[in-house]
Amino acid sequence: MHVSFAARETPASNADKQAAKSAHAASAVVQSVPGVPVQFADTRILVVTSSPDSPANAEDRAKSIEKNIQNFADSPTDVKLLKLYTLPEGVGIHYQDQVIVVITDRDAAIAGKTANEIATETLERIRTAVEAYRSEHELKTYGFGAAYSLLAMIGLWLALRLNNKAYIWLLKKVASLDQNWKKELSFRNIKVVTAKQIDFYARSVLKLLRILVALLCLYFFLPLILSFFPETHELGKQIFIYLLMPFVTIFQALVKFIPNLFFIFVIGVITFYVLKAVAYVFRLIERGELKLEWFYQDWARPTYQIVRFLIVVTALISAYPYIPGSSTKAFQGVGLVLGAIISFASSSAISNIVAGVILTYTRAFRLGDRIKVGETTGDVVDKTLLVTRVETIKSEVVTIPNSLVMNAQIINFSTSADGGDGVILHTTVTIGYDVPWKQVRDLLVEAARETKNVLDKPEPFVLQTALNDFYVSYEINAYTKEPKYMVFTYSELHKNILDKFDAAGVEIMSPHYYALRDGNAAAVPSILAEKGYQPPPFQVNTGPAAD
Repeated sequence: MHVSFAARETPASNADKQAAKSAHAASAVVQSVPGVPVQFADTRILVVTSSPDSPANAEDRAKSIEKNIQNFADSPTDVKLLKLYTLPEGVGIHYQDQVIVVITDRDAAIAGKTANEIATETLERIRTAVEAYRSEHELKTYGFGAAYSLLAMIGLWLALRLNNKAYIWLLKKVASLDQNWKKELSFRNIKVVTAKQIDFYARSVLKLLRILVALLCLYFFLPLILSFFPETHELGKQIFIYLLMPFVTIFQALVKFIPNLFFIFVIGVITFYVLKAVAYVFRLIERGELKLEWFYQDWARPTYQIVRFLIVVTALISAYPYIPGSSTKAFQGVGLVLGAIISFASSSAISNIVAGVILTYTRAFRLGDRIKVGETTGDVVDKTLLVTRVETIKSEVVTIPNSLVMNAQIINFSTSADGGDGVILHTTVTIGYDVPWKQVRDLLVEAARETKNVLDKPEPFVLQTALNDFYVSYEINAYTKEPKYMVFTYSELHKNILDKFDAAGVEIMSPHYYALRDGNAAAVPSILAEKGYQPPPFQVNTGPAAD
């Protein structure tokens, strides 16, 4: 900018009184006016505000001043030629016929000083910053930068070479380790990791470390090279800061987290011992050592699971505010999303849990009971809040979701056997009309009495359930207190029925068996007949018909 200086250069002391009055007058006006700093060569030169006599705002003024300082620094002009001069609007700094900055009373009021004081300080800062800038941009600076860069590249090559040698040396060490160091890991006779997997993981970790070390060397090398040259010095510093900031942030977060960690630790310790105490009480109830009139023994385990879940949830809710980042919107948003996913995905699980609770406290069955659920008959071997496991008579363990158990018809043979006269076992035989019903009744009752696990009292009884076209249906009913052996009891009962009816010469007509009677032996072979017995043939007359 070319200007003609109408004002005479005067020392700052000659205008102190007038400038001080102007600074105090402007101070009240600019207290709420934001200032913009002027930077050059990593040095803050001054802070400026918008000019009252110019439409230019503070940011534009700052950029214009920085450009003027840059132009001066790039010129061969000696810094001693920078001078102060006074103007009606403030105190300026210039060289030859070029204006660098004009400091107004509004600028001075920000610092609470006079324009002359600010101008003097600014002049010294500009001179110092320009000298530093010119020193950095001398030819020898680039020469040193090139030399340092060469040394850095040699150092990088040595570091990478050393990294490769260390990797090869560690691989050989891993390969030469005694097999005792690489034996498989097992927990309660369960093979967790094999020796081959351990060797593979060790080699993979070494490869990963090798890559990480190489990347770190390259990452440190780049900002180091950039810092050797004035034009890229700031960029190198920024890249280095990008590397350190995550570690600094993590360290600061850990330091701030220490008091919260103490609270979480206390909550965890209290929760641990509360769970221990609750588990001890419910174990006493389950073993029958602690009896409560209103609390059944088989309720102990499921009730403990529910109480344990509630205690853990309460502990998590109490510890939640002390978790780092729990108050951030991102953390809360992730929590909401996870909650929505869990709620949608666990609808069937929740229905099974509700059904399991209902089945437990309605005492539909207990562990060890012989039950029938749908088409599955067997003993209850496991009860959880989600599923019920039944072991069938074929030693097959069937897992049934509690929601299906809840919606199915449940027959509990064990409860029926314990609560009254016993479970009634029944089977049906069909006998022809030619056999007296009293004989059939006596044979069936006698067969039931000789069957193991069938009670004498109440006595077995027979029901005539149907009068069919070719035979009568008889149902034998017998009481037992051993429903777990039901299948064997049925088998022995059927065997005894066959023996009793065979000994009496009574044919069992089921299923839909039709017999012709003309004096020949029974169609069902008798186990009581003598050896070599041959039944007589049908008596059919083939002669001429009578007159």
